[in-house]
Amino acid sequence: MRNFDTTAEEIMRHAVEIKDAMLTEIQGECAPVIFGAGNCGHKIYDLFQEYHIEVRAFCDNRLAGNIDQVTGLKIVSPEELRDAFAGSSILLCVDSEEDCHDITRQLQQLGVDISRLRRMHRYFYWKTEQYFAANKERYRKVYGLLEDELSRQVYLKKLEKTFLLRSMGGGNVISPAAEEYFDEKAALTDQEVFIDCGGYDGDTSVSFIKHCRGKYKDIVIFEPEPCKEEKIAENMGKHPYTLYQYGVWSGHEKLSFSALGTAASQISEHGTGGSVIETVSLDETVYDRRPTYIKMDIEGAEQEALKGAVKIIRDYRPKLAVCIYHKPGDMFEIPEMVKALNPDYRLYVRQYTDAWYDTVLYAL
Repeated sequence: MRNFDTTAEEIMRHAVEIKDAMLTEIQGECAPVIFGAGNCGHKIYDLFQEYHIEVRAFCDNRLAGNIDQVTGLKIVSPEELRDAFAGSSILLCVDSEEDCHDITRQLQQLGVDISRLRRMHRYFYWKTEQYFAANKERYRKVYGLLEDELSRQVYLKKLEKTFLLRSMGGGNVISPAAEEYFDEKAALTDQEVFIDCGGYDGDTSVSFIKHCRGKYKDIVIFEPEPCKEEKIAENMGKHPYTLYQYGVWSGHEKLSFSALGTAASQISEHGTGGSVIETVSLDETVYDRRPTYIKMDIEGAEQEALKGAVKIIRDYRPKLAVCIYHKPGDMFEIPEMVKALNPDYRLYVRQYTDAWYDTVLYAL
């Protein structure tokens, strides 16, 4: 545990410097306005609450004129932002650089002084030293559960990235992107029943077919966005599969969904998704197929999906490849959950990019 303790001490010593840099970045004459009333905006809002930073309002093109259901703040239009909030820093809380560029261009055309804009990408998944202190022993426990040295190195580098905003450090801890969800330790047979949760356009199922050299028993894809059906069929070609156009959850529900048409489409935590999808559990839909390999990349719904796969995990012990980066607690809550459901699992962690995303837990 010496390496863990060294990293933990460094986090507690230096994380406060990140906070000071953030506070300097957002300062203005008045409390800031958050541009983006979706999940990213709310993550920044929640972060500010930890530091008792007041937020004046949200701004959002789509939701302008409403009151934010979670915070009670007004959601203003970009025109209102220009006219009524001249002294505030404008915090761009959107997922991508492209969205930031589009919003910057829009505000510039409206006559907004773009020197007031602050891009908050680097803070979306940053957590405070208080959060680390509160969960230190859970991180330590998971670190001790990991089976190999690479997993432990990845885990510590991921903590450094989360709390100190550091690079993951290059190829020594980053696995090839082509291996994502299919690490060499997850040996495949020609009898695999592969369950692809978060199928998107079928890309992961196509990768599975390549890794098993076209020999498998069954593929089941879960993808709730109707617009993906045609692309999945195109990518899968003549390879047999079953498509369920449902979200994967702990049970059958109707939930708000942000249908973006991209890999980031997701169940909306704040009820602002714009559409509604039906969800199902794996136990109720694929238990009889006897799954042997389950992949989950479902934008923060992984823990609920695992709750809906209790019987499968306990009875069949399928190989699991589960993303553990979408929510702050995923790095310890998902490994703990998997071990509790089936103590016989051996746990590994792999990272596939030098970014906050693409961190995968393997349970084998």
